[in-house]
Amino acid sequence: MAKQRISTLLCATAGLAALVYTIPVLGQQGPESLLPPGFNDPPPPPAARPAPPPASGPPSDTQSSSPAAAVTPDGAAKATSDDGDSKDADDDEEEDSEPRYDVPPTARRSLKAVGLFTDASGGFPADAFGGMDGKFLTRLVQRTNGPLASRWGTIMTRRLLASRTATPRNVSGADWTAERGWLLLRMGDAVVARQLVQQVDPDRYTKRLFQVSMPIFLANADLSAMCPFAEEAARQTREATWRMAQPICASLAGEQGRATALVNQARGQGWMKGTDLLLGEKAVGAGVQGRRSVKIEWQNAKGFSVWRHGIGQATGVEPPEAIYADAGKQVNGWVAQLPTASLAARMRSAPTAAALGVLSNRALVDIYSVAYEDPDVPSAIRTRAELLKTAYAGNSNAAKVGAMADLWGGGKTPAERMSALVLTARAAALIAPSADHAGNADQLVASMLSAGFDEQAIRWASIVEDGSLGWGLLACAAPRWRGSVSEGELDDFRSNDDSADYRKSKFLLAGLAGLGRVEAGAVGGFSETLETNVRKENAWSRAIGAAASRGESGTVVLLAAAALQGDGWQDIPPHHLFHIVRALKQVGLDGEARMIAAEAVSWS
Repeated sequence: MAKQRISTLLCATAGLAALVYTIPVLGQQGPESLLPPGFNDPPPPPAARPAPPPASGPPSDTQSSSPAAAVTPDGAAKATSDDGDSKDADDDEEEDSEPRYDVPPTARRSLKAVGLFTDASGGFPADAFGGMDGKFLTRLVQRTNGPLASRWGTIMTRRLLASRTATPRNVSGADWTAERGWLLLRMGDAVVARQLVQQVDPDRYTKRLFQVSMPIFLANADLSAMCPFAEEAARQTREATWRMAQPICASLAGEQGRATALVNQARGQGWMKGTDLLLGEKAVGAGVQGRRSVKIEWQNAKGFSVWRHGIGQATGVEPPEAIYADAGKQVNGWVAQLPTASLAARMRSAPTAAALGVLSNRALVDIYSVAYEDPDVPSAIRTRAELLKTAYAGNSNAAKVGAMADLWGGGKTPAERMSALVLTARAAALIAPSADHAGNADQLVASMLSAGFDEQAIRWASIVEDGSLGWGLLACAAPRWRGSVSEGELDDFRSNDDSADYRKSKFLLAGLAGLGRVEAGAVGGFSETLETNVRKENAWSRAIGAAASRGESGTVVLLAAAALQGDGWQDIPPHHLFHIVRALKQVGLDGEARMIAAEAVSWS
């Protein structure tokens, strides 16, 4: 993939009630669990359009109204429109329905394709899912828990989910948008998730989209985003968060009398209790002419919730670090992107957010630049910020590389070490190849590739030693490589491999084989040496291979994301990498294939 396209990547994150299943972390069970039931069955005939039922109001309440309910939306129930008609998967029927909001016909947006950008502006093509059934794709997205083990896998999947692709058959455009936004949020990208769900007009929202949008808005600490939907969402979902949104939005609109009445109703009926209710009251007091003074004592709150995060951040009472202690890794992506978060909170979250693939090199450097200008930052952060300044603007290349090496060596966790490579990526790309820096060549190459600077990294091919980590990374990531890799070259790499059970060597073989860069006989021979089978077949590998043969780049990416679930590359079997890389290359995602292959070698 061209350098420009990789740069674009950096700038771009419950099935049907009758189907009960789970998708565990791949390190726990076999890869067959990746496939939803019925994948290999013949596609069903198009469903007949159901006759609308008699008007009967909203469906019965089947979900808890606790704050946590908004974090785990239930997609089983169908939404209803104001007149009670069931909303099926036919977007044409939805476009003909009577709007509930005053949206001019010329301004109404179609649900046949929802997204932020097209393939002409760096997204995936409109037909990325081909003729795949929307119910299968929905189940696949729901079973991908996120975050992923691969930074580049996350970047690729975020770009797909945000692209303006055609809505698959047998699913409504609003519900499909909800599933995409929900996965983006689980992967750590709250900003793009919000932008995506806001591409749907308010009168097109289904119950599923209401359920998903609330945690997305809260993750962004965006109270005003709730207000166009508060009344209808509270009626349809009966969730406590949407019910509490009504007095908050009334206050934001200057309707203090109504806001007070609704808060009294919330207290009397027990919509929320304790700290969560107090946070709602504090948000009401933040509205126009709001005079409600509320003190939040965080020691009374036990554990993290998206309500506590969102309302606390929006009202200037940022939850303490202890509240975030038991939150998922994806929350680091939310906080690192949040303008209202304190610098200390953003600095704590930034390393994990960068390692996840939510923060780019440029965004990470921006956070450190703010820290550098703040006289009150802790000394450890100031030291890193000063090293970063030297890495980019030192008086010699030796000083720059020395500062980078200090940053790379300062990481205590895998996320911190990976984020240090991301942090220095552009600085590394500016260093002219020289034997003077041969001792740091492997890390310089890894740093450049963390941000997609493949053309700059390949200039170091004559500096890295044959069989070294840098050589292996370039053999995977270079846009062009010097012929097929031999078994002897692979064995040279293995002799320098100090990873557990030669995992780096196994991933190198898998990645190069998937890219078609290994001599024909070397795959089998080196597989025997390593006692592994990187071409192992199973139901999942046949599925991703079939999607690739049909040219369905979107389906391939979703299947790849499902296979990349885990806390790190140690949870991913090498044969998954082989099939992922081969499928991505087949559908024209060569750059992503090369970056993922190199990342696996670097971090296995």
